[in-house]
Amino acid sequence: MNQFRAQRPPTIEYHTQLARDYNYYLKLKRKRESTLFIMASSELQVKANQLNLRVENEAKITLDDIERNMLRPIARKAYACVVKCYDDAGSKGASETIENCSRQCQAPYEYAHQVVQHEVGNFQQRLQRAMMLCNDEASAMITPSIANDAKQMKKVEDTVLACITKVVDDHVKQLKPLKQRVDGQLKRSS
Repeated sequence: MNQFRAQRPPTIEYHTQLARDYNYYLKLKRKRESTLFIMASSELQVKANQLNLRVENEAKITLDDIERNMLRPIARKAYACVVKCYDDAGSKGASETIENCSRQCQAPYEYAHQVVQHEVGNFQQRLQRAMMLCNDEASAMITPSIANDAKQMKKVEDTVLACITKVVDDHVKQLKPLKQRVDGQLKRSS
């Protein structure tokens, strides 16, 4: 019979405990972040930034190539098709007809854009997950005694740098297959 009893609204004590738990969580989170911040020497930060620039530049080259050689021709066809919609409708055609025709003309370009966005999003997620694994590996290596020992911290940083370098190398290699997948999907759809 107790199961049908009306539940009381949460008390002030309940909310106070939630606030304490949340503050404790934030304190642990800050402590973890500060541990990672201590670990990141200026030398490691410079090398990590260089690796980040490398993957960004390689991705930019690939995406520029996709845009120039795959998306622009599709966009050009879409615009030419829209112009034809207006030419066919002339001055007496219904605006709904022009809108429907224009929408159909732009559908292949919108699809192509979605394909590229999907592939780029997947690439970014894989890269982010791989970087998080490097970060987790480093965090797992750090103990209070290691955090206070510069020589040991250097080993941790070297491990992190090796991991990040491998991730960047692997992901730069994934850009060519990304481009091939986009090309294949766009060819199948046309």
